Amino acid sequence: MTEITPVGYLGPPINRTDAGETVPPSDPISLEEHDRTDPFEISREDAVFLESLEERCRANPLNISFTSDGKAIIKTSSHVGVLTLPSGVQIEVTPKQTVTRLLWALKYAFDTPVDSLEFETEFTGASSFFDAIGVLFQAELQSVLAQGLHREYVRTHSVRDHVQGRIDVQRQLQRPAAVTTDFAATHDDFTADNLLNQAVLAATRILVTLVRDSRLSSRLHYQEQRLREFVSVENVSPRDVDRIELSRLNDHYEALLGLTHLVLDREFFDDVRAGDRRSLALFVNMNDVFERIVERAFTAAAQELGDFTVEGQASIPNVVEGPHAVSMRPDVFVTRSDGTPVLVVDAKWKTGSASSSDVYQLTSYILALEVSGVLIYPGRDDRIAEESRVMNEYRLRSGALATNAAVESYDDYAAAIESSALQFLKESAKQ
Repeated sequence: MTEITPVGYLGPPINRTDAGETVPPSDPISLEEHDRTDPFEISREDAVFLESLEERCRANPLNISFTSDGKAIIKTSSHVGVLTLPSGVQIEVTPKQTVTRLLWALKYAFDTPVDSLEFETEFTGASSFFDAIGVLFQAELQSVLAQGLHREYVRTHSVRDHVQGRIDVQRQLQRPAAVTTDFAATHDDFTADNLLNQAVLAATRILVTLVRDSRLSSRLHYQEQRLREFVSVENVSPRDVDRIELSRLNDHYEALLGLTHLVLDREFFDDVRAGDRRSLALFVNMNDVFERIVERAFTAAAQELGDFTVEGQASIPNVVEGPHAVSMRPDVFVTRSDGTPVLVVDAKWKTGSASSSDVYQLTSYILALEVSGVLIYPGRDDRIAEESRVMNEYRLRSGALATNAAVESYDDYAAAIESSALQFLKESAKQ
């Protein structure tokens, strides 16, 4: 399953050496993806804070440049979310006009149970964006708690008045007393207090402080208390989460683990005050979200047709041999049950026509697998699909999933997306 790549921060304190003040074009500054502001006055603190993002994060969601007279221009990338500057000015980056509701898109990407979601959070500011993430997290955590916390054997070192497990000879010899009446031992405990649950608890504790909806905050706090009955509070980093491998025994954590990584992948500082304001932010990379939507949509379409298997981020043969060979991993690879290739899919979170690089990338997949391919973009389901030929043999098409379908409910939204994928798969199955 495609991993979600988040970017999050809590801003560091910045000394007050103001050279002017921020005079935003609006507050909040509302932008779409790949958008830019008009030039505006900005304080030194705010400028330094925005410039520091590039140094402190793997994928910078915002970029700042300056005009000749010192005014700032903020440009956005493929991330959506919110950021509060030290001055208190808020920057809100919303999706392109390619999704009906961000919450629905995130909900579909993570496959959160529909009947567990009672909130209708609109993306209109920092609190509502945090609430959107919190709603999904709370629903998935509720599902995990209902199925039971994952338990595993964890190596434990302790000192006891009786032998349990294996005596740790080295530690025993280092005991201070000449004649000890207790024993340093190493043993394995079958416990829920493991890294997986510690990561979930750490993310829950963060979200409790960020969400603004009182009902949601209350539910998350209740879940936190349930977790703390069995799980200890530990500092868990995104790198620790990367080490967690799921199996058939704990695969019900899959969506929750993705959300946990999203929440934990942020930078914390001892003092989160920037001047008189708390500076906080959370951004989500919509490229990754869309890849996950496409994979899930084609998986649902394959299940409806039967006799098809969908593999996300599949490793496929390379058309280049030697030192110039690169890893080839299409977003979706569809085969029949006997392994016969049917379709290769590449998801592109962008509007407009296909670029040359999009076509070259998909063509390499087509030639490597000797199968037709399709470029999938976000948009309406009535967008006309375009078709070309590779080597006069394989079909290369481009089209859209109905991520901004004009519907009134989430169920209809999911059905529209899956109908788009089903149509592409049906056409490929006829070949």
